[in-house]
Amino acid sequence: MIAPARIFFVGLLLAHSCVSWAAGPQLNFNFEFDKLEQELKLTPEQKDQYELAVGATKRMLLQLALVGMQAKEKLAEELAKPRPDFGVLADFRRSIVEEGRPLRREARDQWRKLYDMLDRDQVEALRRFVDERLDHVGLLHDFMMGLVLGGK
Repeated sequence: MIAPARIFFVGLLLAHSCVSWAAGPQLNFNFEFDKLEQELKLTPEQKDQYELAVGATKRMLLQLALVGMQAKEKLAEELAKPRPDFGVLADFRRSIVEEGRPLRREARDQWRKLYDMLDRDQVEALRRFVDERLDHVGLLHDFMMGLVLGGK
C-alpha cells in the first residue's frame, strides 16, 4: 500500500508535469483546439458554443498553471523547513481544489452544451480525438509512477 504522503506527492508531481506541459515556455494552451474544430466540421451555431467551451477551458487551464506555480513555491518553502508539515500541503491542496471548482464546472457545462448539439459523426470524431489524447495521459501517468515508486 502506498502511504498517503507518497500519493500526495505523486499527484503533485503529475499536476506539476501537466502544468509545465500545458504552460510551456510561452504559456501555450492550444491543446490542438484548432485541429478538433476542423475535425468536428461545426455549424455556425455549434461554432459559437465551441468558442464558449474553449474559452472556459482556457480560463480553467490558466488558473491551473497559476496554482501549479503556487504549489511549487509552497512545496519548496515547506521542504526547506527542518520539520516540514505535510498537513499544510494537504490543506493547500484542498483549498486549490475548491478555488478551481467553479472554473472546472463552467468548462464542463459548456462542453456538455456543445456535446448535446453534435450529430453522430461529430460525436465519433470527438471520441477519436479524446481517445488519442488519453493514451498520452496514460503514458505520462506510468512514467511518473515509475519515477516516484522506483519502477515498482
